[in-house]
Formats: sequence, C-alpha cells, structure tokens
Amino acid sequence: MEFRSCLDTAMAMGLLDSAQLDELQVRLVEGEEMIGRYAKANLRMAEGCSLEQELLAIKEQVQPTMARLKENDLVVQRENEELAQVEAQIAELQVRRALILQRRDLAVTAGAELKSSARHIFKAATEKKKALAERKLIRARWQANIDGGDIAWRRITCLIWWMFSEGV
Repeated sequence: MEFRSCLDTAMAMGLLDSAQLDELQVRLVEGEEMIGRYAKANLRMAEGCSLEQELLAIKEQVQPTMARLKENDLVVQRENEELAQVEAQIAELQVRRALILQRRDLAVTAGAELKSSARHIFKAATEKKKALAERKLIRARWQANIDGGDIAWRRITCLIWWMFSEGV
C-alpha cells in the first residue's frame, strides 16, 4: 500500500509518465503475487512443521496404547493356545466316552449272551439230571431183577443200559 501511494505521488509530481506507471503497477502485481505465493508456501511449511510436531505428539500419545495393544495380542494368542489345548482335551474325552459307551454296550450284549448260555446250560444240566435219575432207576430195577432172577428182564435192562451209555 505504501508503494502504491509512492507511485501515485511520483505520478503527481510528474516524475513518471503513464507507461512507466503501468509497467511498475504490473510489476507490483507480479511482486504481490510472488509475495502471496511465498506467504502461502511459508504458511504451508509452518503448517507442515506443526503437522510434524503434531504427528510426533500423536505418536507419543499412541505409543502406550500400541504397547497395550501388543500385550493384548499376546494375551489373546496365549488364550487361543489354551483354548486349543482345552478343545483337544475335550475331543480326547469325547473319544474316551465313545469307547466306554461302546465297551459298555459290548458288556451288556455279552451279559445277555451269558445269561442265555447259562439258561441253556441249566436246561441241559436239568435234562442230564433227569437222564441220570432214569438210569439209576433202571439200574435199581435191573439190580432188583437180577436179585429176583428174572433173566429176560435182565437182558432188556442191559440193552436199555447199553443204549443210554452209548447215547443211542
């Protein structure tokens, strides 16, 4: 502004003609533009410096949070590992449970088969007992007949005895 007022004064005193004044005013505008650009660049540099300072301040503020985040990541990683171990143990226990249930089912089946076999054996033993009792009875009769002297009866009894002993 001062320079413009000096130009106006020089024009009024007749030291400059209008062509010179126009040229000086064009240069003045160019100079003002350069000064404006310089000011903007200077402002940007100042802003850049302050942005860098702000960035550094933010980094300093964020560092504890980042450290906690890293610690949390480690904690999560450890907990994931522990969880994986627990899941593996659960899977192992499930396999064991399935095995136990399978063995129990086999034991129940074997128990039922043993009961059935025991019934058959008991039935066979009862039949053998009856057969032995019949043999004793026949033998006793045979002995009585031998003692009584009935020879025909003796032969029949011997034949029956032989048939029972041979399983015929």
